[in-house]
Amino acid sequence: MNVIRSLRLKLSVENPEALIQTFSAYNRAFDVCANWGFQNKKSNKILNHQATYELIRTEIPELPSALLQGARDCACEALKAKKCKVLPVRKQFSAMRYNQRVVTVNLIKGIATISSVLGRIKAQFKLPVVYEKYLSWKLKSSTLQFKKQTNEFYLIVQVESDEIPDLNEIVLLGIDRGVNNIAVCSDGHFFGSSQVKNVRCKYRRLRAKLQSKGTKSAKRLLKKLSGKERRFQTDVNHCISKSIVNKPVTVIVLEDLTGIRPNKKEGTSKGKQNFWLSNWSFFQLEQFIEYKAESLGKIMLKIDPAYTSQECSACGEVNKNSRNGLKYKCKSCGFELNSDLNAARNIANRGMTVVSRVLSTTPTHQHPLGASPLL
Repeated sequence: MNVIRSLRLKLSVENPEALIQTFSAYNRAFDVCANWGFQNKKSNKILNHQATYELIRTEIPELPSALLQGARDCACEALKAKKCKVLPVRKQFSAMRYNQRVVTVNLIKGIATISSVLGRIKAQFKLPVVYEKYLSWKLKSSTLQFKKQTNEFYLIVQVESDEIPDLNEIVLLGIDRGVNNIAVCSDGHFFGSSQVKNVRCKYRRLRAKLQSKGTKSAKRLLKKLSGKERRFQTDVNHCISKSIVNKPVTVIVLEDLTGIRPNKKEGTSKGKQNFWLSNWSFFQLEQFIEYKAESLGKIMLKIDPAYTSQECSACGEVNKNSRNGLKYKCKSCGFELNSDLNAARNIANRGMTVVSRVLSTTPTHQHPLGASPLL
């Protein structure tokens, strides 16, 4: 089980103009690849490479080939996201993607060398104390950012570790995320959404009112409103994740909600539910839980969400008719429970199977005497 973290390092660059010119060359390469893909309605990286590589090497010979490939990959990914229906446009100082061949980072000495159109550029940084625990982790890809307002460069470095914390006792906590409740823990702790919905509805009404006006001042207020709503969402997710990871557990189990947004329910009666599904950051909450748990030496796992809401956490019977809104009553054994809490307990039970499999394939790990879900 690999764990990946991103470290944000503020750079002191000896030749900033070289990196500024590199941003410009990178953007030109991106434009060539994006234009070819848009005109030919193709987002395939291999086809794009075959059609554009020689042209870019001729027009921008100073751009390192690894950066050219990074620009091509970014352009193809942007084309794929828009299904080649919209020409991707790159901002002047959007982040540049680097791989291990064109950037070296020494976290211990605080030194980085970065490829540019004028050769290798040296940079220094001070490693924050909170990042010292990642010194032994393996360095992976990086991205370079430039803040024009403050004239500052930042290197975002990804580090990876495949080590599993040595846990003397395994205690699992299942988390069910949803619309009626942002999160429900298998120990019976509910994080309700009523206050959140009230705030989101307020922002929704304000947006509709401002959008109907369409004036310049209304657009400025819309932009400001968007920032406030985003900060509110982030704060709520931070508070919930902090409360979850501080529970007396060692393993936190969540459902893999990849692709939840495309699976919207049809019908006018499902409109409100689709709105909440599309306007709450379940992935952000997952990210917060993951890195907070890792900092405390705990593990976060994801399991297949299939039938977690239809299965009885007492007898294991699966019947879609057992769930009726917020109530769950098993048609087989008669067990009754809140439907979200029942799903959270199913998630915890499935997590035990995943934990056993992960630990059994880790030779350096000493198995605990027992494992139990927190129900």
